[in-house]
Amino acid sequence: MIAIIKNCIIILEGYIMKKNFINKNKKFYFLLLLLIFIIVLIMSCKKVNLLGPNNIPPPTKFPIIDDEKPEIPDYPDPTPVPDPPDEGDIEEKPIEVKPEVVQNGTVFGGYGRRFKFKNDWYVLATNEYEYNPETKILRQLNKGAVLRIEKDGKTITKIHSINSGDLEQTEYWTNLNSKKLVITDTEVNIPIKAESQGWATNWEYKIPDDVPNNISDHYDVITSNKTKMDYEKFAYIEKLIIYYSNRSSSDLLNWNKVSSSNVFDFPKVDFNNPNFQGRCGNATRNHIIYFKGKIFVFRTVFNVYDKLLTFYRDPSEGDFILCTDEYYTIEWGKDMSDAKNWVTNHIRNGLYSDHYNIWYDKNKLYVYIRSGGKFSYSDRWQLWIPYPYSYKSGLYTTEDGINWKEEPYDIIDKYKPTPADISLGYDKFSDDIINATNQMLGYEMQDGTPFEPSYTELNGKYYRTFNSTYPMPPIKKIMETVDRFETNFTVTEEHVKKSGYYQLQVSSVPPDKAQESDWVNVVPNNELASSIGWESGGADLFTFNNKIVRLVDYDRQFKLNTQYETALNLSEKYYNLLLNSPMSEFKKYDYYFLYYKVMADMLKIIKDKGNDYFRPDEAVTHYTFEL
Repeated sequence: MIAIIKNCIIILEGYIMKKNFINKNKKFYFLLLLLIFIIVLIMSCKKVNLLGPNNIPPPTKFPIIDDEKPEIPDYPDPTPVPDPPDEGDIEEKPIEVKPEVVQNGTVFGGYGRRFKFKNDWYVLATNEYEYNPETKILRQLNKGAVLRIEKDGKTITKIHSINSGDLEQTEYWTNLNSKKLVITDTEVNIPIKAESQGWATNWEYKIPDDVPNNISDHYDVITSNKTKMDYEKFAYIEKLIIYYSNRSSSDLLNWNKVSSSNVFDFPKVDFNNPNFQGRCGNATRNHIIYFKGKIFVFRTVFNVYDKLLTFYRDPSEGDFILCTDEYYTIEWGKDMSDAKNWVTNHIRNGLYSDHYNIWYDKNKLYVYIRSGGKFSYSDRWQLWIPYPYSYKSGLYTTEDGINWKEEPYDIIDKYKPTPADISLGYDKFSDDIINATNQMLGYEMQDGTPFEPSYTELNGKYYRTFNSTYPMPPIKKIMETVDRFETNFTVTEEHVKKSGYYQLQVSSVPPDKAQESDWVNVVPNNELASSIGWESGGADLFTFNNKIVRLVDYDRQFKLNTQYETALNLSEKYYNLLLNSPMSEFKKYDYYFLYYKVMADMLKIIKDKGNDYFRPDEAVTHYTFEL
């Protein structure tokens, strides 16, 4: 440093002499002294800087910090950067981790669904490998493995796998992975088709001779003779039957076609308290449709007797119609036999229909309506007689089943929705309609057995994995470093190999009710013996014999470049805040800085060594945690 100062003096003196300013302007001596002072200050900064230059993160492009009070940002590439847990968000306890080693080197990767069947745990693995721990090389053996974890929690038994073919075209694999899979005590099954049949019950009512009947009598348009009707026919929807075609298996591998059905009773007719089925029945022709989670019933005409109990209407009351502007809905899953669960709706007030054409697609219902069926009184016959009149028609669509919009008819040709045709069944003797059949229009199979949650329970507490794609820093050791007001932490390969210890979280609140603040990090307070990388096994945990089991997934590798830059940027951010922080804020920023700097250093090691380098040193299928 003294040599540098002397050189500066010589340079300035030469410059001053050359310009002949020494005697003319003494302010250059002041500039000389000022320059010497600045150089001394710069060279002495190493004595007062909190961080030596070797500890400052490598230069990179850092985000501009606009906030005076910074918040830890959320970087979703590929998973959000974990927030450093506060001291109150950790639970310290001894943790012993035991690797379960297989001698034949058979390991698995690409874990998918896990489920319980016949009191055993099963898990699906996309790939089966032979693993050489010395070279860290995987050789694929098979794919589509169905694995059973034995009750001791130590042994994983392969039930089945295949060595060729497309998994997406393999029945056991696609069925077991499907959300539609239903798991029972004895079998698993998956519905592949559903059809419905709406049964209508028909019966006849004897019209009493003493009623002043001026509606139900008819006249013959050819002979112009009046014909007395002694009986009136009624019908109502008795039930809806859904027939399922299923694929079923009792061993998870061999699947057979089976059939099943569900019967849903409709409300009974009620003379004194009529529901949409009427007093005696008025369902000679209905459309029963499933659309967006609801059952829809579209009806055309009322039965006369349901409206006019005496079969008589005073001639002075004017024309009337028996068409309806109503349709009825019920949410799927509610009791269809309870009339209170059904809702009466109107397509358009005043738009009455005696004819429906219905189409559907996954987004809309399309209903073509034709209005007609006016009754006028005939003085000649002293009867109310149905007359054709100027029909009104239109196409209406709905996306929510409630709000309707009139549209041009040509959209049927444009969008080509599926027609909702009805197949009517007739009694061959009486020619009466006895049932109406249609597919469950728009119906999608309901989801089956829910997927198992990723958490597990042990001794009344709930444990989960913080499933980050970032290696988790050794939280406790960083906190100890901060408590000593130190700003340097040396990262080694061992920190990477054991980072899986810091992914365990615990909550005393059931997970379906827990807030994120209820989950705290489990931090080991003992010396860690076994290695367990942060990438092992994904998120799912199991409990066997009061121990937690976590699988090792040999397919889990991550692109680390972006993650490294993200962690590095955050460490630089908090390093800058640390330099300018008061003592009251020092420990907080020191902790954030070290947390992200350690994370970045761990990622740098992985980048330099490669993902394969940190695979297990033995052929490990899973780890058991003893807490």
